[in-house]
Amino acid sequence: MIVLFVHEMNRNPARKLLAEARASLPPIRLVTYQQAFRRLSFPAGTLIFTDFEFLDGFGMMAAAAIAEAALRDNPQALILNHPCHAAERYPLLRRLHRVGLNPVEITRLDGGDRPARYPVFLRLEDGCLGSETGLITSDEAFDAAIADLRGSGRPLKRRVAVSFESEPDREGFFRKYGAFRIGDQIIPQHILRSADWVVKSAKSELSEAFNAEEFAYVRDNPHAEALMQMSDIGGLQFGRIDYGTVSGHPVIFEMNPNPTFPRFSKRGGDRQERRAIILQAVAAAFAAISSAENGHRRIGFAPPLDARRYIQTSRWGAVSRLIWSWRAQLAERRAGGVKRGDPRAGSGYDTVR
Repeated sequence: MIVLFVHEMNRNPARKLLAEARASLPPIRLVTYQQAFRRLSFPAGTLIFTDFEFLDGFGMMAAAAIAEAALRDNPQALILNHPCHAAERYPLLRRLHRVGLNPVEITRLDGGDRPARYPVFLRLEDGCLGSETGLITSDEAFDAAIADLRGSGRPLKRRVAVSFESEPDREGFFRKYGAFRIGDQIIPQHILRSADWVVKSAKSELSEAFNAEEFAYVRDNPHAEALMQMSDIGGLQFGRIDYGTVSGHPVIFEMNPNPTFPRFSKRGGDRQERRAIILQAVAAAFAAISSAENGHRRIGFAPPLDARRYIQTSRWGAVSRLIWSWRAQLAERRAGGVKRGDPRAGSGYDTVR
């Protein structure tokens, strides 16, 4: 049995994985933090913690109490992404840069610090919304970008400047590689490329040569050793590593602990064989970490006394979330921030991931 902890506002990635691949996977129990916090208990098994960016400090304390209760119950219990050790984007990039394994420099904006070098871009420290600016190449442009953030009502708290560390391939495209880590396995997923320096999805025509290269990447797993070492330093044993390469060496951008997996049920297309290889590897990796627990036994835990009154246990169902999203869009239009027809006004603009 594997117990996967997610935040109630971000259940879809795990739900989609189970919908697409449940028949190939060992038993996986999806538990929201809010469910565990309300019941003060959780199913016994291998524990995987995700969605740290949605938890405040009190929620992190309660999540850590879950992990510690599991270890008291069974000192040999397997815990992936222990909340006391797992690093989010800022500390992960800081740690990797400090030990000389990753060139990316990251600077928090609300402390008044400035980037040590350029170019950089500005973004939220959390989430997957990406860059909020173009590439910034000077102190003057940095000051202007900070002024623009403040002028548009966006606070500097939880925003960072990130150095741009990438280079185009021989065809002029920037690349983003994606590889999963599940326990002791690194599983390559894809190569995305784009003529734009921001690579959020595949924005180039797929050629036969590129398809062959991507298939070789999935088959040969060329960066496994480096990715394993860097994720170990981040205290992360589960998630998707997003990275590029500079002079052939991996450059990590982030590690998402609640990743979106491929559409394994999709049939046909140039990537069918690639998806089959990934599914086989994902299933084997999950099987390797699954415990013998059957999911019926529960373990009690107690959050720290001084944090209990602040821990979020509210319900946030799909209907409530949809109504809230509609209300937020209506409020935005009334404020004049988003006009009818603006693509940001579509479904999901007000929701997270």
